[in-house]
Amino acid sequence: MRRLAVLAALLAAACSPALLAQNSGQTPPSPIAFDPANPEPVTGWWTNGKELMRLETNGAYQLWMTQDRFQRPVEVGAWRRSNYVYFELEPYRVKPGTRIKLQLIKEDGETKIDRAGSDHFRRVPVPPRVFADDAIGAWTAPTEQLVIMDNGRYEYRRTAASGVTQHSGIWRTDGDLVYLAPDSPVVETIRLQGIRDKDGKLELATGSGRFARVRPEAPPLGDAAPGSAAPAAAPSPASGAPAAPPTPSRPATPPASGTPAPAKSPANG
Repeated sequence: MRRLAVLAALLAAACSPALLAQNSGQTPPSPIAFDPANPEPVTGWWTNGKELMRLETNGAYQLWMTQDRFQRPVEVGAWRRSNYVYFELEPYRVKPGTRIKLQLIKEDGETKIDRAGSDHFRRVPVPPRVFADDAIGAWTAPTEQLVIMDNGRYEYRRTAASGVTQHSGIWRTDGDLVYLAPDSPVVETIRLQGIRDKDGKLELATGSGRFARVRPEAPPLGDAAPGSAAPAAAPSPASGAPAAPPTPSRPATPPASGTPAPAKSPANG
């Protein structure tokens, strides 16, 4: 009986998972970083400090080689998830059928995206703030009004008696500069420089003066919508006060429009 007990103990030890794994040259499995039954969401903004990526809920994506989402993206296309860890990007501006594989990883307890050739992307609740965020809005100068909208468009109005009274087009930023590229070929590109005072207040300067930001409740340009307040009229010579500029529209997504042509000599300095 004693011999039988010893044999039974030896057999139980030989059949243990740790010993079997050791004898087979394998290590016991480690816990997985992600739960296959509850995949982590991947939609939203991702950044690695150099590049910026947006994964939309409708399956579209955009990639910028900058933190400025108002610039033109270098990649646009569709994305799809393969499983709880891997998913693919299908860019539209390359050879059809091209697939870029991405992988979710855990790094210091944080979920990140691994893409070959790039630093790991981390998810952020909102995109990084850039100079363009501060430039968007309604601006006024003694004889000029300007609205920079986050759909990539702008509207300009001169309230003086002479000169081009109104034009619109697309805008872009470069550092602390704003370039306005009019739709009309007869109007030259306008360059404005962002200048902050000691309190951090931003103004947009041209050769002829500076634009100051307008209060958010300013009325829009053009005809007022039914039931809304009428737009402010141009100033009379007696008062000398400029009309209140408009409040910009706020579309949901940034533009993917092209970059305007290089700046020419600005029409207003």
